[in-house]
Amino acid sequence: MTDDVRRIGDNIRAARLYRGMSLEVLAGLVGRTKGWLSRVENGHLRLERRSDIRALAEALQVSPSDLMGEPAPIIRPKERAYGDAVRLREVLLDTALDDPPDVPARPLSALTDLIEGRIRRQRRTSDYPGLGVTLPPVVAELHIHAAAGDEAERAAALRLLVETCTAATFMLRNLGQVDLAWIAADRAGHAARLLDDPVMTAAAAFARAHSRPAAALSRPMRDAARTAGRLEPHLGDDRTAHEVYGMLQLSAALACQVQADHAAAARHVEEAERTAARIGEQPESSPGDGWQSFGAANVGVWRAMLAVEAADPETAVDAASRVDVEALPSRTRRAALFIEKARAFAMLGKPREAVRELRQAEKHAPVKVYKNPLVRDLVADLHDRAVNRDLRGLAWRMNLA
Repeated sequence: MTDDVRRIGDNIRAARLYRGMSLEVLAGLVGRTKGWLSRVENGHLRLERRSDIRALAEALQVSPSDLMGEPAPIIRPKERAYGDAVRLREVLLDTALDDPPDVPARPLSALTDLIEGRIRRQRRTSDYPGLGVTLPPVVAELHIHAAAGDEAERAAALRLLVETCTAATFMLRNLGQVDLAWIAADRAGHAARLLDDPVMTAAAAFARAHSRPAAALSRPMRDAARTAGRLEPHLGDDRTAHEVYGMLQLSAALACQVQADHAAAARHVEEAERTAARIGEQPESSPGDGWQSFGAANVGVWRAMLAVEAADPETAVDAASRVDVEALPSRTRRAALFIEKARAFAMLGKPREAVRELRQAEKHAPVKVYKNPLVRDLVADLHDRAVNRDLRGLAWRMNLA
């Protein structure tokens, strides 16, 4: 491995040595054997489940992000090729809703057109280099309208800030910039609180829940079910409210699955499915993709991911195979589907099938493959065990060989 980002096993060993723990002690704290932990640290056993990563992080008194190799420095040329976070970082750190930047601001109507046009296309196609150029000035100028506009303009700017800061959260998270992702999500939350809108408040809570790895089980992630419960009385016939509610139910399912509460996870997924059935997929006349691509197809992607987390690869492959890929409007969500299939095939001891799915994921959203710590460990593990041309090429593009 030539990449200077450690594999998860390397990070576990480094944290264990830093804490002065022996293999026996750490293994005992997580209810595993010394041999199991040794294989993990030496890269001979891949950690498939977020629950294992969380247990090790808790025993080592570190963040799961530390074990997963996040965040990565943003000034490396190879990192900036995936999307430049430098300008976005400056905007987030140098502005506040009560202290907007001293720069010219375009009319709010022009910013709205940009968000609903170019930025929406960039989000749909996972164009992070493009978003790295387009998002920062828009976010900065929305702060100005939110601070200085009249009541209607202020409300519109705050809503757009929730949307753009949520977009920034996921861009930064996918680039490995977890700390900045949290700041962006927190800014969305501040804007939502000023709006005093239950739908926007819940949407911002979702962003905070996913600004850090799920294995961290951050408080917003643990509270996803309660957030959905607070939103439920306000659903009415608002499609966006239903989409936010459905995504919160899926988040609650993941939180339960990481904690090995499979029955509760199943209940939350079923509620998300009922919600998706009520509203259907996005109508052809809709100009957008739905909030976070929520719909029956995306619920299927989550079902596959939750089955992998439950160490049930057969169910994961079956769930993924039932998903209508064309119904997923975002390349990121399509890549997520192929990644979960790859992880499931690897668990089943089918490396060729795993590589095939990873190649599909790479075609749809390369950064989802290149920057995902679980995928990086999977590719490195496959490369160590059996090399073919497709796998060599993928490992090379990920700087793992």
